[in-house]
Amino acid sequence: MTLATLRPFLAIPPRFRIWLVLFFATLLLTCIITPLYAQESNPAGNPIDGYPVTLDGQVLFTVRQGIPGTITAAERAKVINERLLAIAHDEQIAPESIRVEEQDNTSIVIAGHTLLLTVLNADRQAGQSRQQLAKATVQILKPAITEYRDSRSARRIVQGILFATLSTIALLIFLLLLQRLISTWSLKSRAAHREHRLGLRIQNFQLLGSDATIYLLEGFLQFLKLVLTIASLYLYIPFLLKQFPATRPIGNSISSNTVYQANQLINGFVYYLPKLAIITIVVFFTYFFIQFAKLVISELGRDDIHPWFYPEWIQPTKRLVTMLLIAGACVIAAPYLPGFGSPAFEGISIFLGALLTLGSSSVVANTISGIVLIYTRAFRIGDIIRIGDVLGEVIEKSLFVTRILTFRQEVITIPNQSLLNGQVINYSAITHEANSYLILSTIVTMGYDLSWRKAHEVLIDAAKVTAGIVPEPHPYVLQTALNDYNVSYELHVYTNHPEQMLRIYSELHQNIQDHCNQAGIELLSPAFSALRDGNHSTIPADYLPKDYRSPGFQIQNKNNH
Repeated sequence: MTLATLRPFLAIPPRFRIWLVLFFATLLLTCIITPLYAQESNPAGNPIDGYPVTLDGQVLFTVRQGIPGTITAAERAKVINERLLAIAHDEQIAPESIRVEEQDNTSIVIAGHTLLLTVLNADRQAGQSRQQLAKATVQILKPAITEYRDSRSARRIVQGILFATLSTIALLIFLLLLQRLISTWSLKSRAAHREHRLGLRIQNFQLLGSDATIYLLEGFLQFLKLVLTIASLYLYIPFLLKQFPATRPIGNSISSNTVYQANQLINGFVYYLPKLAIITIVVFFTYFFIQFAKLVISELGRDDIHPWFYPEWIQPTKRLVTMLLIAGACVIAAPYLPGFGSPAFEGISIFLGALLTLGSSSVVANTISGIVLIYTRAFRIGDIIRIGDVLGEVIEKSLFVTRILTFRQEVITIPNQSLLNGQVINYSAITHEANSYLILSTIVTMGYDLSWRKAHEVLIDAAKVTAGIVPEPHPYVLQTALNDYNVSYELHVYTNHPEQMLRIYSELHQNIQDHCNQAGIELLSPAFSALRDGNHSTIPADYLPKDYRSPGFQIQNKNNH
């Protein structure tokens, strides 16, 4: 064989080449394994149901009685099978020559001049004579032998090859159309994904994003392609095997097994329908109760009806009630699930229970802490809080953790159990709960040589020009301590912007320095010496006169000279 001979075959697309090779390989294998005289193995029998007599894979009748002292029922069925096969292969014996002859107390079935079988009185069935049984047996054998010979004729072989070829072409066309259809759908879905049109939303809730939807859709298309391909092959292979005598028993076996499995599936589904109906009812009522509970909770959260139920409780309460209702529905529906009560189901349940018991203690503790924090209203999203050394804005509050964004743009995650066991300082609660203001305070120490009225005036003036501090209520000053060398003045100011407290503190301190310098007040903290002679003033040079000179040391006598 030269390359020029193979060139037409190589010109065929690879996909067609594979199927063409598989088809001719199957056809060649069928022709090789078909013996000149072949008889498939007989189905197994038993003494109660009898031993079958078959031809071409079809059970014609069964033998339940043997010949006492001579042959058993199984051996008798085997002998009849061998004789029937020999007669079916002998073209000299016409099916019309099969007849019944009576001898003594037996009916003999003869094909031409060949004894096929004998019908005994013991073979009779209820309400049937021996002669009637023999005639019925002849009526079964004639068409069976005719069909056996016809299925092995040249016409039927050519017809089988033609049907096999047509079915192969039909399979190839179907697979090509399937591939093209799946590719078209895949291209359309990808185009929709690029345009961000694949997001799955339920009202205002986005169930799946575009990326997740395209991933699931691509997987579904590939799964659909695989299922349809396997289904087409499952129909094609038995049909192909049934076209040839040697492989017909295999095709019949596959077909009967398919029908049996489908029947079992349908029967199982029909048997499961009452349980499925109960599960459907449970799901329906659970959905109804969830929606009803959400409406009730939304009504409870209205300020004009139930002031004791705070608005921030609405969403977490809805989630908790939904989880409880779903858990209750699962408990009710679990006995009606497929496989409930089986060893595998019980083993998985025990394993999951042990896993949750051993590994979820901290999760449960954080969940309970999260629920307690929600309903104690320690803080809410957007509040400025301090937990230990952490100061920042609450950006997320879940059942397990709380996330805080610090003023340095650091996101800190704190387990809810730690929050419940520690101290939480909320700087924003007073502004949105009591409609009041947050008080910021800072301590400044000044000398005893300065009038406290002057100190109060300067500090209050510095507070009034600071951005973020409200003019009403007025800032005020408390003298918190009389120290050894100075007085502690504590300035209190009001603000409604807790999120700006660091900037307010910084600007307030700047203004205090500026106003003290302008008033000629030295800020020496925490202590300074009362001896001023010979020392330069601590006030910045910008606030001192241009002709300022450090004072010299003065010595006075008792007469002040």
